[in-house]
Amino acid sequence: MYNVASIMDNKYIDHKGYPRWKDSGRLVHRTVAANMFGGMLPLGMVVHHIDGNKRNFRKNNLGIMSRSAHAILHIRDKQQNLKSY
Repeated sequence: MYNVASIMDNKYIDHKGYPRWKDSGRLVHRTVAANMFGGMLPLGMVVHHIDGNKRNFRKNNLGIMSRSAHAILHIRDKQQNLKSY
């Protein structure tokens, strides 16, 4: 299993709960996702955490989509959560 302390050595958690690189302040999940695309995210795309965990920046937990598709996804998630009560 991973040693969480060593994974977070060069990172910190920002005020919104996202891990950021200590040296640059950049969001870790965006760096990981960009590396999946050769170093840059396509223009206008956002990174979605599939499991909803902001601290899980593994490649298999990240999806890339347009800002509008991302907003729709979260609206639908909220609607589903309201129906489950």
